[in-house]
Amino acid sequence: MPTLFPSDDQPEEPYGTGDFKHPGLSEPRTKEEWREYLDYILPPRPVLLPLADYEQLDAEEKRRHNMVRFAHHSALIIVRTSQMMTIHHQIRRRMMTNAFQPAGARRSIVLDGPATLGKSTLVKTFAYDFEHELRAGHPERFEKRYIVDGRLIDYTPVVYVNIPSQATPKDLSVALAQYLAQPYRSGATKSDITRLVLDNMRRTGVELVIIDDAHFMDLSLKEGKVVNDHLKYIANHTAATFIYTGVDLKHSGLFLEGTGDTRVTQTAGRNTLLHMTPYNIGTRAEKADWVSVITAMEDALVLYRHQSGTLVGLWRYLYRRTGGNISSLAELIREAATEAVLTGTEKIDGALLAGITINEHAQSTYDAHWHQVDPPPAPGRPSDPLDEAGEAEAS
Repeated sequence: MPTLFPSDDQPEEPYGTGDFKHPGLSEPRTKEEWREYLDYILPPRPVLLPLADYEQLDAEEKRRHNMVRFAHHSALIIVRTSQMMTIHHQIRRRMMTNAFQPAGARRSIVLDGPATLGKSTLVKTFAYDFEHELRAGHPERFEKRYIVDGRLIDYTPVVYVNIPSQATPKDLSVALAQYLAQPYRSGATKSDITRLVLDNMRRTGVELVIIDDAHFMDLSLKEGKVVNDHLKYIANHTAATFIYTGVDLKHSGLFLEGTGDTRVTQTAGRNTLLHMTPYNIGTRAEKADWVSVITAMEDALVLYRHQSGTLVGLWRYLYRRTGGNISSLAELIREAATEAVLTGTEKIDGALLAGITINEHAQSTYDAHWHQVDPPPAPGRPSDPLDEAGEAEAS
């Protein structure tokens, strides 16, 4: 029988942090946590044993083997969809265009779309790629450190800030200061903190600033102008490119203030608005795109009795269950994979998927529109997602 587990001189869970921290990832709040995100090693993909060998494992061996599979399925994979690659290209082009422009505010990007579509994942994935490219191309920058006013200054090309609810302009400056480990005195004003942040960003070489969940800023009619003025001030005094993500930002105070014809703000004139949307399956190309995402997730499964192509055959059912939302699809497949191991079925089919409840929005939409008319597909030959009959039904 092949060796199942690491030797005694190796950690049982090499993807963990080696201490009492949770072995998974959380949203980074500081540059140190961002670096942990960049250096994180995903749970390894376990190798499937011959089925007979797996069934002969004793209870403890099977538990340990399955725990590795649970970890792998929990992480699954981030599918680099065509939409993600298109938006990444637009961000990269904007950064290149901004790089050596004259002093003044660079054009920013606002990524708008419904909740739970993966906007945060998309921008973090871009920033991950960007900083790793810098590490490969300019390793000396990451090795150099020096002291200014008693503080350590190190190369920090990416700033990632997740906005808390009802954040004020001062809250934004505080979040930036905390990310950069920039101290400020008790009772410091917004202007004081912002000045320190801008000095720090210049010294540490910040090139990309991501303001995630920007809809949590107080963008009401009363406060919209204050927020816009603050964002404009920060952007005017750094050479970095800013990316904002959020829900319904086009109609928020980030773009609109005041009333009537004056509502279009200078911020709107400085930003490019990009939209993330759920998948559609109205055309053959759209259907192929949706199927490619399912294929990538199905290929990542490590189950003993799962027949490759089963989920692709359920492409239309999966679309209706998730509304074409890739986050909901990943949630459904992760849950189903875990259930398949827990119950010993070791495969995902329509019957198992029907028993999985996912997020309320996707679940209630499916129950309202499809549940009574779209029972789980019966076992049998998987349907061809690109055949003519499927095309007609999907349109």
